[in-house]
Amino acid sequence: MSPSTPAPSTVTIRSWKDGDDRALAQVLPDPGNPAQLAARALLREPGTSPLTRTVVATVGGVVVGAAAIAESPAHPTRAWVHVEVAPGERRTGVGTALLAAVVAEAGETTLATLGLRARVAADDAAAVAFARSAGFADLFTTRIVRIDAGALGTAGLDRTEDLQVIDTGSVALTQAFAAWYERVNAVDPAAPMSIGQVNTRFLSEAAGAHGAALWRPRGDAGAEDLNKRPVTAFAVSYAQERGDAGEPGGEGLAEAATASGEADGRVLGVAGGEDATELTAGSVDGNLDDLRSLIARLSVDTPVVVEVTDAMETESALVDELVEAGSARVLTSYATLVRD
Repeated sequence: MSPSTPAPSTVTIRSWKDGDDRALAQVLPDPGNPAQLAARALLREPGTSPLTRTVVATVGGVVVGAAAIAESPAHPTRAWVHVEVAPGERRTGVGTALLAAVVAEAGETTLATLGLRARVAADDAAAVAFARSAGFADLFTTRIVRIDAGALGTAGLDRTEDLQVIDTGSVALTQAFAAWYERVNAVDPAAPMSIGQVNTRFLSEAAGAHGAALWRPRGDAGAEDLNKRPVTAFAVSYAQERGDAGEPGGEGLAEAATASGEADGRVLGVAGGEDATELTAGSVDGNLDDLRSLIARLSVDTPVVVEVTDAMETESALVDELVEAGSARVLTSYATLVRD
């Protein structure tokens, strides 16, 4: 770490040591939302897979904060960065010093060539202001939304022959998911992935996926064979205790900062959707009615939680419609900011 890293006179900034995770747990408040929960996972021992650099701030030998930068395998043009300081030491320059120090530490690695990406709760004015003062600009906003059971009424009820419940290993699902994922993440490009890599990262048992459905409308002259019809919408359900934290829609409900790849079953609890089914749902061709019909069939008796970003036009339109009608509510939202 560069010895010239600026810091308040009472603060020492050093490299990570064994036991710092426990020390941070003592001084940092519990995560209040999924964005903070995922970002907090970055504060860990530096490593090479994924490449991570972490620094720690102390006052009088007591740990008061940390910062980390980690590569993002799914979105390799930018690295994740997270800075967090104990409440009593905020707005004293510690956060600024930590950010400068971890950038300097990463400057000795291939992380130096990457842009930076940070995620904060959208209603955390102090965190947003800190990021912007450090040169970060808004990229997109993500909402986690709870849709009430039966909120979509009879949508698609007369089209049950268009619904296909499938295994998450389905090639049709994987192809639909891959095309959708690339499109909705155009502002933060995803790494090229084979069909097998898409399935492993997002649709496997390790990723927490345990069921899926496709909407395959017959149309006026569509094929009788359901398997030969085009997929216009899909949904994947995830266990509340997800495994590998994927990045659906640019972030992912349980995306523990991409780099961690560790399970964390608290995500829905933090968001407020404990009794709901977590879905990643998407429109393949932009048909709002087909997406509405699919989610309606999956939420007849059970609330569902979905995640939408600004880049998901069809999905956002459906969510806006339901929120305005009072049959869905935003559990939390967070902003993704970048510095390139």
